[in-house]
Amino acid sequence: MHRPKRRDDVAREAAGTPPDPIGTRAETIGIVKYWRDAKGYGAIGSEVTAPWDIWCHFSAIDASGFRSLTAGERVTVEYRRADQESFRYVAARVRRIVPTGPSEGELPDAS
Repeated sequence: MHRPKRRDDVAREAAGTPPDPIGTRAETIGIVKYWRDAKGYGAIGSEVTAPWDIWCHFSAIDASGFRSLTAGERVTVEYRRADQESFRYVAARVRRIVPTGPSEGELPDAS
């Protein structure tokens, strides 16, 4: 059965091939679009690579223990340009961006 095209699919088709040569490495900040714990992979969206997402395998996550991500989480991604069937960018290293809050003893801004 054939599924209808999503907006992302249409945008990628219209954009053609990414301008970066295959093998190019770079780093960016991205947002986890989805993560499948059962499969151990997911996709990270970034303004730099849009409309293409960055595919991420759990082995690229810089963490100890069970490595997983959560949709909506901000991350720093080191990636390379690839030419896989469904992804044009692949994560080499992913690190969570820990939100910073008020310093110890400091009250949050009430505005």
